Amino acid sequence: MSTEIIKVPDLGGADSVEVIEICVAAGDVIRAEDSLVVLESDKASMEVPSPKAGKVKAVLVKEGDSIREGDQLLELELADVDEAAAVPAEQKQAPTAEAVSQADAPAPVQAAAEQQVEVPDIGTDQAVDVIEVCVKVGDRIAEGDSLIVLESDKASMEVPAPFAGVIKALQVKEGDSVRQ
Repeated sequence: MSTEIIKVPDLGGADSVEVIEICVAAGDVIRAEDSLVVLESDKASMEVPSPKAGKVKAVLVKEGDSIREGDQLLELELADVDEAAAVPAEQKQAPTAEAVSQADAPAPVQAAAEQQVEVPDIGTDQAVDVIEVCVKVGDRIAEGDSLIVLESDKASMEVPAPFAGVIKALQVKEGDSVRQ
């Protein structure tokens, strides 16, 4: 198994932020998109999702630390499973409200390795605006590449790709409002 250092993602223009909560501990087994830490600037707080699945080897920050984009958050022993082919646990459970509301739309034919990327925990139950779509159909993306940029009345946040692949379809456009 390989080990990877997970770093602080784009902070939406903030120079430094404070770590107000650590959501994982050494030894925890996590999935892609599980919350790692909660960060707070003078304008907003945001949860940082894990870009990959694996086992936390070490947490490299502590509550109260002031950190910047690119600083090291934790050391992660990557899972053996090929995440691009694995089905996330969320998709094995009952469908989400968003999936139910789209049930009337014709279902696209999907190959076994296709996965739908859902909006991660964005720190609010309210809808937020899609202010930028960073990819287009046919783009080849790497895990962690920005897919869309969301904006609430308090902050903006890039949504990273939880796995590598090729964009087959986009279900949002600039100006749409989305929820977790």
